[in-house]
Amino acid sequence: NKVDVFGVETIEQGKIQKINIGHDNSGFGAAWFLDKVVITCQKTNEQFYFLYGDWLEGNKCRVELVASDKDGQPSLPLTPYQIEVTTGDRKGAGTDANVSIVIYG
Repeated sequence: NKVDVFGVETIEQGKIQKINIGHDNSGFGAAWFLDKVVITCQKTNEQFYFLYGDWLEGNKCRVELVASDKDGQPSLPLTPYQIEVTTGDRKGAGTDANVSIVIYG
């Protein structure tokens, strides 16, 4: 939930329609979970909201986002769950493979 704030100066952009945002996928752990971008015109105090709520990673390092006139919650809050998996009591029942699970709600 870190927020980075910075300013830029440019010619008047008017009503901002969309943005293109991403990263160059360099370095270890380059994946980035982008929640949203809020741009405020400091001259008019008009705000533009770009909601995403997803990962930018691998071949999907850039995304084009369309402006919204309302702020929102692009991703739901995380809820902890405990998952308990029991391996059977048969000889050789364990595995060295990577195990995965998909939960549907």
